[in-house]
Order: sequence, then C-alpha cells, then structure tokens
Amino acid sequence: MIPHNNDGIVFESLSRAIKSLIDDLAPSYVYPATVQLYRQGSHAEEVYFINRGLLKLVRMEREGHEIIIDLRPRGWLLGMAAVITRQQHPVTAITLSESVVQRIPAAAFNNLLRTNTQFSAHVHQMQSHEAIDHITHMALISCLPAQERLADLLWELAHALELPTSSGEVLLRLPLKHWELAQLIGVTPEYLSRLLKKMQGDGILRQQKGFMIIQDVQKLWHLSAGQAAS
Repeated sequence: MIPHNNDGIVFESLSRAIKSLIDDLAPSYVYPATVQLYRQGSHAEEVYFINRGLLKLVRMEREGHEIIIDLRPRGWLLGMAAVITRQQHPVTAITLSESVVQRIPAAAFNNLLRTNTQFSAHVHQMQSHEAIDHITHMALISCLPAQERLADLLWELAHALELPTSSGEVLLRLPLKHWELAQLIGVTPEYLSRLLKKMQGDGILRQQKGFMIIQDVQKLWHLSAGQAAS
C-alpha cells in the first residue's frame, strides 16, 4: 500500500517527478467517495494519477464473490498495465474518500512513453514499486502475526487519509467494510473481531458509531510492521 521509511521517501520523489511530466496532459477531477473510476472488464481508455485520497481495487469472481485486491493512496498511477498491454481492466477502482485524480488519455500516455525516456523510466520504476508492494504484502500475510498486520493496516489508513498521527487521539472513519479489513490482513471477520477487542483491551483503540478512535498512536506504531522494518 504505502512504502515505509526510506522507501516512502523514494516513492514520493518518484510521484512528484511523474506529476511534473503529466500536468500539461491531464486535468484534475474531484470525486466523492464510492465513485468507480473504471470497471473490471472495461476497455482501458485512460491512466489515472492519484493526487489526493484513497482508492480500493476490487475484483469480482464467479458467483458474485468479491475480492479486495489492494488499496492505493496518493502518488500512484492506476490502470497503466491495461493501457500498455491494450487489455481490459482486471479490477474495479473505487474511491474510498474524496479524491483528486488526474486522467491521462491512453493515447497521450503511450505517446509519452515512446517519446520521453525520463517518463518511461519513471513508469518502469512505478511498476517495480507495485511488484515489490505485492511481494511485501504476501510476505506480511505469511510471516507476521495477525495483530501486527492489523496494526500496520490501520497505521497506513491513517496516513493515506492524511490524519494527524504525531500525538493525541486519532479519529479514523473506516472507509472499508468489516469483511474488507479482514480480507486485507488474511483473517476471517470473526477473528478480526477478536483482534479488535484485544487491541481495545490493550488501550490502543476503541470503536464508536462507525469510527475507530486510535487512543495510543505510539502503541499502534510500535505494533505495526513499519516499526519492525525501521
């Protein structure tokens, strides 16, 4: 989702470099939460650069079974693989919060890839970040205890939604359903409930009418994979 520590600094620098090259080609649009930017199976006509906000990527399998593939905060390019390969979108992209997105027409994106070596290199770097992100996520699911995976996800959600995490309580309006949180950390919804109760008992958070209140930011950080990686 969000690269940690030094990787995060490198990713932000890459995102700024990409933005500087597409600003003349891609107007910005503001979308509220729950808007579909593109649908699974649709023709890839644009590439999307996230300036602000948080999106989820979901895939519908047989018999209506929905799988949440990943989350994407600001700085990511979406839909580029489908545009480059001229294939249909393999997932649906949905805004989870108010989002500011630049839309690059497929023809303009491909032309920039062919004619601008700097942009081409940046796109390769972005694709490499995406590949590493998937590998890291699979490793976390396989190796880290579920409570640490949950702490890591909550920490990343707070940052993706640009909430203050330096001190005090953090009021996090969860943009995901209970089962989506469970899917993202590789547990059942029932086990997720037990994890949340334990974190509540440990004084890390409490839940209140659709909000998750992070009571102890430092405890959450020390429990997260970000701390383990630092």
